[in-house]
Amino acid sequence: MNRSFRGYQNMLEVYSASTFQKKTLNQGNKILLPASALQQVLHLKQQGPMIFRLQSTQDDKKCTYVGVLEFTAEEGTCVIPDWMFESMGFFDGCNIIISHEKKLEQGKLIRIQPHETAFIDLPDPRAILENHLRNFICLTEGETISINFHNTNYLIDIVKVEPTNNLKAVCINEADVEIDFMKPLDFNDAPPNLIKKSSSLVQQEELQAQKQQTVFTGTGVRIDGKPLNTQMRKPSEDVKPVEPYNPRKHKLTNGLKQTQEATQFVGSSIKWGNTGTQNKKNA
Repeated sequence: MNRSFRGYQNMLEVYSASTFQKKTLNQGNKILLPASALQQVLHLKQQGPMIFRLQSTQDDKKCTYVGVLEFTAEEGTCVIPDWMFESMGFFDGCNIIISHEKKLEQGKLIRIQPHETAFIDLPDPRAILENHLRNFICLTEGETISINFHNTNYLIDIVKVEPTNNLKAVCINEADVEIDFMKPLDFNDAPPNLIKKSSSLVQQEELQAQKQQTVFTGTGVRIDGKPLNTQMRKPSEDVKPVEPYNPRKHKLTNGLKQTQEATQFVGSSIKWGNTGTQNKKNA
């Protein structure tokens, strides 16, 4: 452990919040440090919240600034939020450099860019973001934070912080900060494409339209030369329903159809020249 101009600096093993079942850390950017870290900064006349700088030992360009929730981590270790753990490219047990930062300027403006349009489609996304940022002590330009709303994580890039400073970080604790929203990364400026119907669907609709039209719309000529009645009829008038065959209705008399061989005449006749009548039967 080394003392620096910041008051505290040490190399610690880093672990994710999930590893130690500390998922409450995921709501902001506060971490757990060992009690020895607290002893090193107690003698400092700290004004405002304690802020520490996390520096990757694998990449000098990867650093961020955090607050402290508790000094309850095991000696030689620190525990950080899952989203920060992933964003910094850490793995459980890797070494990082922790150093105390005496002061960060109070933030005045934060320019953010959500990764998904789904975030700005939420009811009042600005209020949702402001409410979650209360769990953050500071914000660092270039980092990606995570906001959890209704069990859904939304990633948000911190594009710009003001006032501009060499640390590229500002304190937002008890600060009146203006938030500027940029278009989400997946935002599409082009108007939504009209849904095109498939050719088969178009053909079906055209066929249905034809069925609804009149059966015949052309012209014709009568054989007798008289003018035609050009008044169009409704489809229901042109096509009459066919009555289904009913064997009882079409029952034959006596079960057999009469033929020409059947009796043609039965009655009385008058013979010319005689006064009487006689019955005459056909042979």
